[in-house]
Amino acid sequence: MTQPRNRLRALVVGSGYRVRNAFLPALNLLDSRIEVVGIHSRTYDNARRAGQRWGVEAIKDPRTLRPGDIDLALVSVTVTNNLAVLQSIAHLAPGASLVIDTPGIGRLDDLARLSVFRKWSKIRVGEDWMNMPQYRLVGDAIRVGALGEVSRISMSEMGYRYHALALVRSWLGLLPPTSARSHRVSGGVNIEYRFRGGKSGEVREPYRQGEGSFTVTGSTAVLSGHPMGHEIPNTKGATLVRLEDAGGLVGFGIDGLATPMKIDLPHHAAVSAMGLEDDSEFNLLRIDGLSQVIASLWDTGDPVNTRYRLEDAVSDNLVSFAARGIPWLPAAAIRLRGGGR
Repeated sequence: MTQPRNRLRALVVGSGYRVRNAFLPALNLLDSRIEVVGIHSRTYDNARRAGQRWGVEAIKDPRTLRPGDIDLALVSVTVTNNLAVLQSIAHLAPGASLVIDTPGIGRLDDLARLSVFRKWSKIRVGEDWMNMPQYRLVGDAIRVGALGEVSRISMSEMGYRYHALALVRSWLGLLPPTSARSHRVSGGVNIEYRFRGGKSGEVREPYRQGEGSFTVTGSTAVLSGHPMGHEIPNTKGATLVRLEDAGGLVGFGIDGLATPMKIDLPHHAAVSAMGLEDDSEFNLLRIDGLSQVIASLWDTGDPVNTRYRLEDAVSDNLVSFAARGIPWLPAAAIRLRGGGR
């Protein structure tokens, strides 16, 4: 991994659940590479409380910062407020990078103002869900050809909306969907996305956080598993498994391949010890995923985040939303210029 020459100076905008339980902890993991110089929120006292435990100064008015004072802004606010926030810190954009929480924009009329985002030198979308370490491991297995040519991905009760579509796409080389078929079921909607080359991705609801199952079908092998690596009875083919020691979870592995694969969790114990409001294992793994997104600003070899653009996130949001209400959707017509092809 390429290291930045100096610590990047970062401004965090927002003070809600995601900032307190994802962004600030992820930045703490990257402390050797990033210095958080301030946190700003619409309510100053909220920013002060959010930053206090991390030793981060609250900034009442971002206009006190000058161009060049920061190298990176991380924005996690209510999605409908993103554009207003970006306009308030636009003077900091030249030469600086932006990490924006997914899905980027929340209203159709915001599509006409995407130029506000393009003022920043680099943009990363905080899609931490598809970057959770166990999902990165599955993606690695697919990219090295361990399953052969992947033709189908199926998720049951483990994905929803744009997060699920982003994960499916990350396992298919970020191919955009060409169409989507859906039908309502008890507690949700089942959607089958179609992609070029006859590939498909099925997302079955209802969604249950940290539960369910997935299957990736390739030409030479099939990989299945529980999203948290727990055992699923009667699974055939390769399987995602948990790696644990006396202290708990230390990684994930894939059993049943010609060459076993694994991914370690070097920061998991440190995150567990942070005493976060949300200290669930699921959230701790999402923090790992968000740190991966942020690190992709200097890790140019990242196979997903350097290619997953704002336009991809916005399109995934629009497609997954529309597919819930339209039985057959020509998804290709919704792709934005600059997104995956």
